[in-house]
Amino acid sequence: MTTRIALMGLAVLCLASGMAAAEAPVPETVGYRGNWTGLYPGADPPVRWGRIARGVLAGMTCQAARPAQGAAGGGPPVKDGLVRQWLVAGPFPVADSVKDFDGRQIPGETGLTPDEGEGAGRPAWQRLDIPRTPDYERWGTTALDWVDLGEVVGHGTNQVAYAHTYLYCERPGDVRAAADHAYGLKVWLNGEVVYAEPRRVVNLGSYVGISRQARDLVLTPSPAWRMTMKRGWNRLLVKCAGARTGEPTTQKFALRLMDAGPVPYDERNVLWKTPLPGRSNASPVVVGNRLFLTAEPDELLCLDKETGRILWRRLNGLYEATAGEFRSAHPTVAEQIAPLTGRLAGTTEPVKGLELRRRIHDLLVGADRNTYELKWDGHLAAHFGIVGFTTTAVSDGRHVYAFFGYGVAACYDLDGNLRWIRRMKAAKVRYSCSPALIGGRLICVFDGMRALDAHTGEVLWRLPDVASIASLIPARIRDTDVVSTRDGCIFRASDGRPLWENPHVRTGDTGWAAPLILGNVLYVPWYGVCNLIVADFSDVEGDVWKPKVRVIEVNADHRRPNGEWLDRSTASSPLVCDGIYYNIDQYGVFYAVDLETGKTLYREDVGFDELHHYNAIGVCASPTLGGRHIYVMDNQGVCVVLEPGRVLKRVAVNRIETVLARPWPIGPQEILANAAPVFDGGHIYVRGERYLYCIGHK
Repeated sequence: MTTRIALMGLAVLCLASGMAAAEAPVPETVGYRGNWTGLYPGADPPVRWGRIARGVLAGMTCQAARPAQGAAGGGPPVKDGLVRQWLVAGPFPVADSVKDFDGRQIPGETGLTPDEGEGAGRPAWQRLDIPRTPDYERWGTTALDWVDLGEVVGHGTNQVAYAHTYLYCERPGDVRAAADHAYGLKVWLNGEVVYAEPRRVVNLGSYVGISRQARDLVLTPSPAWRMTMKRGWNRLLVKCAGARTGEPTTQKFALRLMDAGPVPYDERNVLWKTPLPGRSNASPVVVGNRLFLTAEPDELLCLDKETGRILWRRLNGLYEATAGEFRSAHPTVAEQIAPLTGRLAGTTEPVKGLELRRRIHDLLVGADRNTYELKWDGHLAAHFGIVGFTTTAVSDGRHVYAFFGYGVAACYDLDGNLRWIRRMKAAKVRYSCSPALIGGRLICVFDGMRALDAHTGEVLWRLPDVASIASLIPARIRDTDVVSTRDGCIFRASDGRPLWENPHVRTGDTGWAAPLILGNVLYVPWYGVCNLIVADFSDVEGDVWKPKVRVIEVNADHRRPNGEWLDRSTASSPLVCDGIYYNIDQYGVFYAVDLETGKTLYREDVGFDELHHYNAIGVCASPTLGGRHIYVMDNQGVCVVLEPGRVLKRVAVNRIETVLARPWPIGPQEILANAAPVFDGGHIYVRGERYLYCIGHK
């Protein structure tokens, strides 16, 4: 239904380089960005919605200075649970930073109400601010938001120091704190000890740790504790130890506050939300009255699109793909695995699911290490926390196909009956991408590009040297079924023959965004948002295609405030409508380009406050046309609705700020919309790491 609605309006609303894009590339299938274009002109979704948290942390502020009598609030907000202002006193020497950790280096610890500069015969309290760094400096960082007392008191061995802050709370209640600490840590709230551990506990360590634990199928939580905030001012005191003799000298802790109990929300136009068994960067696809989507690392789910109820779930792991031969070779182990897979299929609790997967994995590897132990590409292993294995499913309206990045592909009918499942093997697991379904072939990237017979799963052809990320893009150009890789190279679907090799391909990273095909025209973002390659295949023929190619330079600002170069990378695929090319970079700057003249019409920061670190890209979702508006989203649940046109016009700003109970000292806001939203009539489906949301008119 979604595809048919989109096709009805494409010819009216969308022009590609001045030519009408009369039909989507593959009308009979759905997949990435709906019909691979991000165009839903027949949709009628709301432009305003929200899910705003009203928990204990909502409105909480922090400040280093002692509050004035009767003051209500002050200082920066405790955004994402991070306290940014502290007073620090020290160092205080001790004989042994572990054995002497509980000694009272400052008399009257429980009643301290310090102010900057106070000391009275001991080290004075000094200000320490945790600054908010710009997006382009946060991107790629591995470090947590450490409170490093050594920056103030100096790094040394066998010493302790104190940090203190004042928290103003509008809504009393319980909060949960999580922390990693390099050495000993003790915490008081309003004079009461709420946590004490004299030794080092670093269970996450860095943002790379998210990938490490997900890859190893473990979850080792950081220390956590509950504490009750009273209305008004609260005193938070921390004692932090330094190294012992012979240990690396550092004196820091990473601390986050989170709502501990059920969080109330103010909601608007959120029809339902469904908890999912695992995260994914993949979008759902709409087929009739059903939604199909994947969940890390190997699940395919079917949901009722009106209610969000899960109709069925299917596992597609290495065991499921090889169950028959494994049972024959290892019957005793197979008997142990069978009940575990049954329990796994029955839980949507991520932690329980992780434990069951680890037990299954250990049994498989114990029985046959060579077959079941994955060999990882190092870059993928470090970024696994954001990349994952799951990709967007595809459907021909009768069957649904799922591909997982460790080499398993499967086909089901719409009722969840397995038609076929196949495992492909490779020396290493590398980056993959969403598959394409065209010409009776399911085309995947795994150790090269492979075409599987959509009816049987048999491999029909393989190109060993072809790689791609994001999504393959299927299309029908000049009566030929083709597929494009991320770099815009075109291959014939029937036999894999290369029809056009993009002459601009160079060694190095040109970006992460899948291209767009409308009619006979290919649009490839190049070097992030710097350039746009436009290749017109209207007049090509034979086995070697020679399109008319233009390279449009986008007017992007590649300088930081200090003049240093800044890559304007993008993970977002283009949107083309009414002769205008739209795209957004990873920092939330939105671009519009006139395709006829090549002129950049505008570039403007839409106002996101997105999350960047080593395993988070602030803006991943592609801009999408839903009815009469363009929807752009960051990874923190913010969606800005825009009017298409030659100037940027904001219609609405919306936010879903669901709070999660994080096991580590990282922001509790659910990461949303690494994938573009999906539209269906008056509904919008938005994928978060924990929930699938349906937004519609109430």
